[in-house]
Amino acid sequence: MEQPTTPDVIPAGTKTICIGLTCWRWQKTKAQTIRGLAHRLGVTVKLTERIHGLRRDIDAQVSGKNTDRFIGEFVRNC
Repeated sequence: MEQPTTPDVIPAGTKTICIGLTCWRWQKTKAQTIRGLAHRLGVTVKLTERIHGLRRDIDAQVSGKNTDRFIGEFVRNC
């Protein structure tokens, strides 16, 4: 029996942004910093990490009411 699926609904007043950064493979705290910042500001974050040799590429999709504040804090802290 198939369950009905509903598309992801973005509440009014929220935006989704994509951010990315590249760091060394052993810098594992970058993703944790992004998660902690998102939790503190009350935004939703979906992280994707890819490892290429010694590099780690981190992509994040961020949504929520405090997205603008998240951008500012991300630039200062990450």
